[in-house]
Amino acid sequence: MEKASNLESKMYVLDTNVLLHEPLAYLSFQEHNVVIPMTVLEELDHIKDRKHDVSRDARVAIRGLDEVLKNATPEQMLQGVALPSNKKAKSSSAGTLIIVNDHLFADSISGLPGNENDHRIINCAVYLQKQHSDSKVILVTKDINMRLKAKGAGLKYVEDYRTDQLIDDISLLTSGYKKIEGDFWGHVGQCNTEQHGRDTFHHVPKNLIPDVFCNEYLLDEGNHFAARVKSFDDEHITIKDISVERLMHHHAWGVKPKNIYQGMALDALLDTSIELVILTGPAGCGKTGITASFFSIFVQTYLQTLFLLNKLSIYNRLRSNLSNMSLSVT
Repeated sequence: MEKASNLESKMYVLDTNVLLHEPLAYLSFQEHNVVIPMTVLEELDHIKDRKHDVSRDARVAIRGLDEVLKNATPEQMLQGVALPSNKKAKSSSAGTLIIVNDHLFADSISGLPGNENDHRIINCAVYLQKQHSDSKVILVTKDINMRLKAKGAGLKYVEDYRTDQLIDDISLLTSGYKKIEGDFWGHVGQCNTEQHGRDTFHHVPKNLIPDVFCNEYLLDEGNHFAARVKSFDDEHITIKDISVERLMHHHAWGVKPKNIYQGMALDALLDTSIELVILTGPAGCGKTGITASFFSIFVQTYLQTLFLLNKLSIYNRLRSNLSNMSLSVT
C-alpha cells in the first residue's frame, strides 16, 4: 500500500458496526481512502448467517463490497480500488476502497482489555497512523467505548458515524411547540371563540405568531395555558384550547405523561386527525418508551381483534350447522 503524500488526505478505518448501521457507508467518503480491515470482513461473515434483522444488513454490506472489488486483483485491493460515483458526494474526485490484512500487523497495543476483534481493529488504525504519518488516519465506529479505548491506545482521530443524518444541522428541525413570553392572553386581548362539542377554538391575530405550523403546540410562561394550532391564514390563527392540566391528565392504557412535553406527545398520538407523529429529543426523554408502548398496545389490540373475529366465525359456523341439523331432524 503506497504511502499518502497529501497532508490534507484522510484515511478512514471503518468498524463493523458502521457497515451494519449503514451497509453502503463506505460510499459516504468519496474523496478519501476507506480502509476495511480483514477482521471486519470476518465479523460480517459470522453475522450474516444469524437469524436476526442485522444479518440482512451484513449480507447487503458484503454484496456491496463484492460489487466494488469483484474485478480487482489482490495488489489493487491493497493499493486501493476506486469507489463508484455517489450522487451525495460533495466532490467529483473519487476516493479508494482498501482491504488490509490486519492479522499481519504487529501488536502495538498489547494489554488492551475487551473484545479481541475490537483490539485488532484499533491496532490496525494505530499501525496505519504510524505508516501514514503525513495522512490523517481516522477510526470510525458507533461504539462509544471503542472510541475511548482507541484514544487511550494512542489514536489521534476517532469519530462517530454521522453522515447518515438526513439533516446536516439538526437545529433546523422544528421543536413542535413555541414558548410565548409572558402571559399568552395578555398579548391577545379580545378574540373570537367557538365551541364544538367539548373542544374550544380561538381565532387570534396572525401577527401575534408570524412563523407558525399546523399542529404546533403553544405554551406560555405560566402553568395553565396550552393550545395547538389547527389552521391559519394571512390574518388569523385558529388554535384549540387544551390547557396544561388537560395535557397532564392524558393517559392511554396505563401510559401517563411525566412532564408537559410528554403530555404534548400523548395528545398528538391520541388525536386520530394527525396521521404522522415524529418525536425528537435527547436520550431519556421518553421517545422510545411512549412509542414502544403505543406500538405494543396496537399489536395486542390487533391480535385480540383477530382472535375475537376468529371465534365469532367459528360460532357462526357452529350455529349454522346446528340450524341445519335441526331442520333435518324435523
